[in-house]
Order: sequence, then structure tokens, then C-alpha cells
Amino acid sequence: MKPKATQLSFCSRCGDEIPPDELQFLPNTSLCAFCYNTQLEYRDIHHSGVKISKPVLTLVPQNPKVQDSNAA
Repeated sequence: MKPKATQLSFCSRCGDEIPPDELQFLPNTSLCAFCYNTQLEYRDIHHSGVKISKPVLTLVPQNPKVQDSNAA
């Protein structure tokens, strides 16, 4: 009996290899388990109808010309 050939699959979102063990549970997926779970969580949050009143993350621009206060 020939050993079964392993199919290498890569996640379409992050590019990581999807292990054969994960492919047993999600045979027709193009996402790794982490990205799949992230997508499910996003859908749960998006479809829950909860409105977020303020941003979760605030981006602060960096000033490349910040002077070091210890420099003399």
C-alpha cells in the first residue's frame, strides 16, 4: 500500500502553511486555523449589531525629528 501523498496548502490570508492535521478538520479551506477563527470572530462582532462609540486603536504620527532631551 502506497503512503498517502501530503498536499501542501498555504493560507490565502497570512501565507503560512496549513498543517495536514488542520486540513482534516477543514478540508476545503484556504485559511489556516488562526485566520479562520479570526474571520469567525469578525463575523460574530460585525453581525451582533453592537456599535463602538470610540475607536479601539488610535494611530499617532511619529515625528522623525524628535530631539533627545539627554543630548547635550
